[in-house]
Amino acid sequence: MNLKKDAMFFNRLTAISVSLLCFQSFGQVTNDQPDATAIPSAPGHAGVMEYDRAAPFWSEDFGGGFPAGWAIIDSSGLCPWSYTTDGSWGYYNGNSATAGSAGITSTTAANGYLICDNDSANHFTYGQPSGTTYQYLSSWFGTSAIDCSAHGSVILRFEQYFRYNNGVDLTVRVSNDSVVWTTYDVSGGVPNNTFSSDPDNVILNISPIAAGQPTVYLRIGWNARVYFWCIDDISMSEAEPNDVLMDNGYWEAGTFGYQHYKIPLNQLSPVTFFGAISNITGGTLNDVYFDVDLDDGGGSVFSGTSALIDILATDTDTTSVSATWTPTVTGTYTASYTADVTALVDGDLTNNNSSDAFEITNTIYGLDNLTDPADATGNISNFGGNTGLQFGIGNLYEVINDDAIQCVEIGIADDAANDGEPIFGAVYFWDGTDWAFLDQTADYIVGSADVGTIISIPFDNPVDVSAGQEIVVIAAHYGGTDCSFMFAQSVRDQMVFGYDESFTWYWLSSPRALVVRANFECGVGIDEVENDLTWTMNPVPANDIVNVSLNLPSVSDLTMSLLDLSGKMIKCATYNQLGAGEQQVSTNVSDLSAGTYIVEININGLTQRDKLVIR
Repeated sequence: MNLKKDAMFFNRLTAISVSLLCFQSFGQVTNDQPDATAIPSAPGHAGVMEYDRAAPFWSEDFGGGFPAGWAIIDSSGLCPWSYTTDGSWGYYNGNSATAGSAGITSTTAANGYLICDNDSANHFTYGQPSGTTYQYLSSWFGTSAIDCSAHGSVILRFEQYFRYNNGVDLTVRVSNDSVVWTTYDVSGGVPNNTFSSDPDNVILNISPIAAGQPTVYLRIGWNARVYFWCIDDISMSEAEPNDVLMDNGYWEAGTFGYQHYKIPLNQLSPVTFFGAISNITGGTLNDVYFDVDLDDGGGSVFSGTSALIDILATDTDTTSVSATWTPTVTGTYTASYTADVTALVDGDLTNNNSSDAFEITNTIYGLDNLTDPADATGNISNFGGNTGLQFGIGNLYEVINDDAIQCVEIGIADDAANDGEPIFGAVYFWDGTDWAFLDQTADYIVGSADVGTIISIPFDNPVDVSAGQEIVVIAAHYGGTDCSFMFAQSVRDQMVFGYDESFTWYWLSSPRALVVRANFECGVGIDEVENDLTWTMNPVPANDIVNVSLNLPSVSDLTMSLLDLSGKMIKCATYNQLGAGEQQVSTNVSDLSAGTYIVEININGLTQRDKLVIR
């Protein structure tokens, strides 16, 4: 996000940033914890990837248990880092602490690894529920001195597996005198209340602290209340020569440079491609760049090369391709990024690539990248401290061209408790001072068939939005029992907004995209076909019998069909040789789940459609 835009957002909100929410996934509820202190993310932390690398000059695989001479620093006295071959014994490990869960699947997991099992320590000491009784437990382990004096660069690697919450930092500290410490957060952007990859490969270039030093110390730990952190196969090696790592490739579009994963044809603008590249050698690398290739599934539709940049040792920097690409047709596009160094040979080509995909849609505007609701990464039901009260949350969108939103699409989390809950969608726009209300849908009662799916709720009248507006599309509930909405992938700060019962607005730090989308054409052909036929439905909304009244111009054959929003036919009835003039046909909908459907009338080959809400 550009600096001008950041400043605008910080000025617009008087409310605090919220990063600690009430999550229902995995059973853990958090609603009372302070924000974490931000520390630098680990440079070169690339997630799950295999790396060819120089042979380690120092390593520890814990085959002999907890190493002699290493320190345990457990200020709580309850939760020391321990050698194990089990996973967590915490209450939320899937078997209610009756046995250990599966542990890390690291390279040498069979001979053991280290674990800090806060969930187990808290459960067996403080019991349930965790939201009121669990304590923060500070626990670390430290190595003895490691000799790096013969090495001009030092890359620290280890494998980890964790789940955490409450915005805590997973911390690695490095020192060459055991007095002054350099600190890294190695959570790698994994969202709160979700598992990391198993294993998650951490790569830290610690050359500025460790290279050429006879005494290098590591100290690893956290201050957490829940879940666990496993570590195995720690090593140090020299950096490969000229090694650059493609941290992240991304795109931006529109005036504010937002990155959305579903962009409708009516909101297209030129797309610019960016790349964040890390130098993981011991010295400065000049003329670093990346190539991007965009594929629509049938071949390349765009390619480009970024501007050259110089990157200092251990630093990460960003560059971009000067040429832009403007999509013209719908489809899924995969952007592949490759980093390199001009006139030099990169010693490790296995970490030079990244890729990501987005969709150009007919009518749907989405921040999320979900194509299958089963791939949701979690859910949110409310803010901490607002449980059981009215709550709304959604995503930020820029309006490129004037249009009208017909529906809000909302991902309903896969939780049976959502069945029967009333929800609604809403749209707000930024008026220069605050979020101003545009409109909201009628209430929608979540049915059992909606749980774990993405539903579409129509507005009574399309909501006009204007070019240049910033809008927030919201999913909301009234409290009581809080309905939970789906999360997708991680996105930038200040792209997810919500309000509490007092309509105080918050933006989320380290957020994930809500599965809350704007749809500019609701369902399958909901707009009526223009012709001379007029008809009405009652009652609307319906819950039993739906009556359709028509004024037929002549004797006619008529078919009345009921469709879902995907166009699938649910019911159909045919009436032959109906007389001219006023006629009424009916269908029973009492057996259908609450939701939005399409009524289709076909008279002598002429078809009209209109929406029907069933409660």
